[in-house]
Amino acid sequence: MKYSLENNTELINALQSGNEEAFKFIFEVLYDDLVRYVFSLCNDRAKAEDIVQGTFVKIWEQHQSLAINSSVKSYLFRSCHNRFINSLRRDKNTVSLSDHIYLESFLEDETQQKEAPGNYETLRKAIDSLPPRCKEVFTLHKFEGMKYRDIAYKLNISVKTVENQISRAYQKLRGISPDH
Repeated sequence: MKYSLENNTELINALQSGNEEAFKFIFEVLYDDLVRYVFSLCNDRAKAEDIVQGTFVKIWEQHQSLAINSSVKSYLFRSCHNRFINSLRRDKNTVSLSDHIYLESFLEDETQQKEAPGNYETLRKAIDSLPPRCKEVFTLHKFEGMKYRDIAYKLNISVKTVENQISRAYQKLRGISPDH
């Protein structure tokens, strides 16, 4: 049977009845878009994939009791978003979104660096004052764009240690005042 996201009722009914073809169709059509969406929230490809895959697993396991009152696409995007938020709440070492946005504005915006060199210099000094391992991990992540697991592999440490070092760096950097 041919499925379409436009024929929402038929797709939901097939999914609720455990139709593997309907599930496979939804997965193939929406997986990449969902990963891109979650990646835009967390900037971590592996985490984005885990969240999306976990969402699909949960949907398949609970297909009989699904209560989809909107489109399948909207339901999945909302489910992935909620799963992402729950992952932030569960992981106490996760950097808050506001901290992430605050630092990104300093680290990636060249206009900010030119218009407010004092603020940028303050941040640079704060990064330089981090403990050596913390600075190394933070620098690999923020300036070289490495993922947590790649940093862990390169430095022969656990991913949890990388998370802790990044969290420690953000805690210290959060305390800097842009006016000093």
